[in-house]
Amino acid sequence: MKIKFPQNALLPAIFFMILLFSACEEIMVSPPAQTISKEEANRLEETYIQTRATILNDTLGYVDTREFWFSIDTLKKYIDYVEQEAAGLGKTNLGIRIYLGAYPTQGNYPDPGYSTVFLVPTYRDEGNPLKRGFLPMDEENQNIDTLAPLNYGQGGKPPHDY
Repeated sequence: MKIKFPQNALLPAIFFMILLFSACEEIMVSPPAQTISKEEANRLEETYIQTRATILNDTLGYVDTREFWFSIDTLKKYIDYVEQEAAGLGKTNLGIRIYLGAYPTQGNYPDPGYSTVFLVPTYRDEGNPLKRGFLPMDEENQNIDTLAPLNYGQGGKPPHDY
């Protein structure tokens, strides 16, 4: 018994197979325009050490941390959280602002007295009519104060040089 395959189904079947196999290919992602070379990163760190870290360390009396680590998984989850909650608030043009901070010496903190960073979600309100008047104001990213900031990454003690 011979199975007949309709000729007009052959082209869609081939197209479907190509689509199926091409979906398995790894998607290449280009780095953002803001990436810098390793040499530039090293130069920035050395400048920080020479112009700021020694002053802080001398003032504090100990070597403060100057680098912080967050897992990719934590950052992705935080970005997902920000996108989800900001959408519910009607916020668009999202970003993240990174603040420097220091844990108080008193209280239940992971590294009392040491520097830390915390991330705060932002949005850009381009629809503000004040920014389009006779003397237009620069666009500015606003903090989304109703969303929780991200903290509690790991700070290097002692700091790891880049």
